[in-house]
Amino acid sequence: MFKKKKKEDKEDRMTTEDYFRIIAKENPLDFLSKHICPYLVGTEWDIIRKCSLLMCVSNDRNNQRMRLHLLLYGEPGSGKTEFLSWWQRKMNGKLINSELTSKIGLVGDARGKTITPGLLARYDGNILLVDELDKMKQEDQNGLLQAMEEGSYTITKGRSSQQFQAEIRVMASCNDLSRIQRPLVDRFDFPLKVSRVPRVQRAEHVSEIIDSFMGKEAKDYSAVVSAYLQWAKTMIPTIERSEEDSIKQAIKNYILETDANVETVSYRSLEFSILRMAYAIATLEQSKMSEQHVQQAIILKDQLLKNFTR
Repeated sequence: MFKKKKKEDKEDRMTTEDYFRIIAKENPLDFLSKHICPYLVGTEWDIIRKCSLLMCVSNDRNNQRMRLHLLLYGEPGSGKTEFLSWWQRKMNGKLINSELTSKIGLVGDARGKTITPGLLARYDGNILLVDELDKMKQEDQNGLLQAMEEGSYTITKGRSSQQFQAEIRVMASCNDLSRIQRPLVDRFDFPLKVSRVPRVQRAEHVSEIIDSFMGKEAKDYSAVVSAYLQWAKTMIPTIERSEEDSIKQAIKNYILETDANVETVSYRSLEFSILRMAYAIATLEQSKMSEQHVQQAIILKDQLLKNFTR
């Protein structure tokens, strides 16, 4: 009886940071990702959940563009919009429909005597959930690309121009990649194809879908995921000088040895993307960035490159 009381006292004294450090030791990428939109079925969702977690924990640091972006593409009815909706409901993502951006104003308005910022500036610092990106007008695609690349965008009216802060991380969906300008597609670190689930596998998970609809999700850890990500982002991973050569060699070896067609991939979409991914993994683990993190990022990036079809 005394021992039980002592254990309870110890648990009562645990701080939020103590609890999060336990998660960090359990490999947070595996531990937390399985709680992201858990009712969507299919093996491809495992990697999608992990990529979305890395995207969420990324932020620009010390004038370095560290933000990651994710694009889900594939036929209608495969779960893309539902995944975005989960991020809106559970993780406070900002959902927009691309067909309506011209009416709402994604970039802003330069008509009249003043320049008015649009949704990009309003959602600075947030996760922007873009549904049906392939239906977005070219001028809005241009503004989105600028915000994804630079963390800001500029509206010009006559001889004057005004810059607006828009440090967003983008999670987008589309059916037709060919309707999205190539530079914008290339800006996504995680282009992931989503397919419809076979009927047998789908039938096996009917119970979970209905429970979610009825608000009876047995284990909803989304609040824990959100809180952990906010806590983890306070750390800025560093790189030990002793790790620098091995990190450089790991990326060099990958470029020389992979079967993926890296000749068609930009530095931003390959080398820098690997480093951003490794940095996000280290952030999740609350540790210094090492060759091991880079190797994890290389494995993930290689899988994405080999599976990507435009």
